[in-house]
Amino acid sequence: MSNQKNPIENNTNVEGNEGFDIKKFISKIVSNWYLFLLSVIICVAIAFFYTRYSQPDYKITSKITIDDSGSEGLLGGKASSSSMMDFSDLLDISSNAYNEIDILKTNSLMAEVIKALNLNVTIYKKGKIRSDELYDESPFNIQVIDKVDSIEGRKYDIDIEGGKIHLTNSKDDIDTTVKFGQVVSLEQYNLIFTENPNKKIDPYGYKFTIQSIDDKISAFAKIFDVQLTDKKSTTLNLTFEYPNPKKGEVILQKLMDLYLKSNLESKKQIADSTLKFIKNRINVVSSELSGVETQFQQFKENNQLADVDEQGKALVANVSDYYNKLNELQMQYSLLQDVAKYINDPTNKRLIPNSLSVQDPVFLAAVQAYDQILIQRDQLALSYKDDNPILKNIDANLEEARVSLVKSFNTYKQLLLTSIDDLKTKNNSLTTQVANVPKKERVYLDYARQQDLKQELYLYLLQKREETAISETSTISAARIIDPAKADYLPFKPNKPLAYIVGLLLGFLFPYGYLYIKDMLNIKIINKGDVEQNSKIPVIGEIGYNADGNHLVVENNARSTLSEQFRGLRTNLQFVLKPGQCNVIMITSSMSGEGKSFITMNIGSVLALGGKKVLLMELDLRKPKLSVNMGLDNANGFSNYIVSDNVNIDSIIKPAFFSENCFLISSGPPPPNPSELLLSERLPQLMIELRKRFDYIIIDSAPVGLVSDAQLIEKESDMCLYIVRQEYTFKSQLNIINNLVNEGKFKKAYLVVNGITSRKSGYYGYGYGYGYGYGYGYGYGAYNNTPVKTSLWSRIFKKD
Repeated sequence: MSNQKNPIENNTNVEGNEGFDIKKFISKIVSNWYLFLLSVIICVAIAFFYTRYSQPDYKITSKITIDDSGSEGLLGGKASSSSMMDFSDLLDISSNAYNEIDILKTNSLMAEVIKALNLNVTIYKKGKIRSDELYDESPFNIQVIDKVDSIEGRKYDIDIEGGKIHLTNSKDDIDTTVKFGQVVSLEQYNLIFTENPNKKIDPYGYKFTIQSIDDKISAFAKIFDVQLTDKKSTTLNLTFEYPNPKKGEVILQKLMDLYLKSNLESKKQIADSTLKFIKNRINVVSSELSGVETQFQQFKENNQLADVDEQGKALVANVSDYYNKLNELQMQYSLLQDVAKYINDPTNKRLIPNSLSVQDPVFLAAVQAYDQILIQRDQLALSYKDDNPILKNIDANLEEARVSLVKSFNTYKQLLLTSIDDLKTKNNSLTTQVANVPKKERVYLDYARQQDLKQELYLYLLQKREETAISETSTISAARIIDPAKADYLPFKPNKPLAYIVGLLLGFLFPYGYLYIKDMLNIKIINKGDVEQNSKIPVIGEIGYNADGNHLVVENNARSTLSEQFRGLRTNLQFVLKPGQCNVIMITSSMSGEGKSFITMNIGSVLALGGKKVLLMELDLRKPKLSVNMGLDNANGFSNYIVSDNVNIDSIIKPAFFSENCFLISSGPPPPNPSELLLSERLPQLMIELRKRFDYIIIDSAPVGLVSDAQLIEKESDMCLYIVRQEYTFKSQLNIINNLVNEGKFKKAYLVVNGITSRKSGYYGYGYGYGYGYGYGYGYGAYNNTPVKTSLWSRIFKKD
């Protein structure tokens, strides 16, 4: 037997080393199933009421596409550049999709929507639990007059009965009844209620809230979003979350309509600026043309000229090409003089016409860049103040573009002047050649040339004025709606499947968390893990709770759970005791009440049933219970033998009633000095003699956590059984036996867990085949506090 492997010495918590113990987890749920079931029912019920009565939110979506390409001309095809002015090009705004997102999110645009739909007033229909927002379902409308933006939000309750409105507000102490159409004067504003006929009045009543525009803008900003559908796309996806799907669709649609209107007005503003410029130039050119024609007419009248002399035809034929070139350059120079008024003034924020009859591509590109930055600034000014860093940065870019434009303008102007001077020089050369031409003919030609120049410019401006006017009336927005506002059929909040799943999970987590925290805060031994975490001493046996209170649970034919557990303990003892000799087993504990005497009595009984001769020694001299539990007289015992040489061993050994192989040495009369008796030299002599007579000696000693008696007896024992009791022994008390073993005061110690209940997890797995369903415990003291006679044993230990 000594060569057998000791399962007790190698007792380790394998599952604990692996981390999460699934058996322990399932055991905790099974043993507390009622708590988990109740928690799941409550959490699922809460999820049901949440999904049933919480305010639903619908998602309203729409799409807008932004045209970033240049607009097409009136006759189709992209407008092409030419040497003549094309003011319709000024209507081609390159729209940046990201800028449009910022514009759609501006507070000013949302404020226009709120004002247009009166959204700062929200009407609700009262319900038993929740209130639902109304739109056109309300039997009345509310008009707020004399309203200011800095109002404080207020809630009002309304009851309608007999065509009258009962208005209440506890905060402002308002309780009044008014008629429809009557002005209600309040502290911050006045209200007028108008009736919506053919609308059913709800018996639960109504309520409404009034907020400032700014508060409503902030609320809408949280539920409105604009995103690009794709990084390479210019299509914007607009989403709006609102509890009333019909009202949400109207709000989002109104926002898109106002955005498109604003976009269109921006283009019309550019066209208006171009028309204004053309009209001013027409007035100037018309005046100049009238002056030239008047002078020309006066010249012909004064000189009585009806026609030009044939002599001038040859000269005209020779110089006509130079005159045409000079006229064109002078016309460009004249237009540049007007443009100079725009670009030389840093404070001027008006757009510069960029389709003039300009031959220089560098100057034309600079004009277009300047106009594009100016348009971008006008759009951002809708969202930001002038001191905003973004606008300041745009202003800096605008000034840089203006400076670059001035440089390009000066370069192009100088080029024109050089060309004009060159042509004048050539004309002077030709003039020298025709010196013989009559003076009147030369004057006539000068007047004719000036008249042609002014007339051509005047006709050109008239043409462009009509083209620009037509373009203005046919202007379309750079953005267009491709999907109108549409709400989802079902609300996205609350999410019923998710709510039920969360409720189910929380139904499991709450009780498990409660049990986990309870275990964490518990200071007493609850399960096997508590023992293994606080002590490395092996557990040699586990005894169930003795619900019947019987002191003796191991009898000859007993097949109860407790009796089988003691048989299992007997089997485990065979692995740690020395075979072929008498083994002395000392039983102790931390404190009184942990079941030492109960364990001693039943271990003795189970060993005696195995055919061994067993002696029980009651050495708890301070509070002896073993003899009382066995119903034996304690008048003569161990203390008598120690103090008197006249008392022999045979006189203190008493037979046990439950087995012919089991005997008892009681403690005897309580001595005044228990520790000194245990130090007597007669104790070793007694143990030597007893070892010769018995196979097992089981000592019921005093609790080692209270007195040192057990330490005095330990040297006479072969092993120690340290009793701990579930939900009774403190975890810290395991340090007592730990320290005794570590200090070498107890040579061979093992733990026995007593009082285990079936509903407590952590004590399954030894598999005796009977389970812990009955539950057992133990008691102490005499039967009904009365000394028990031998004839009463059959009744005392008889099971129900």
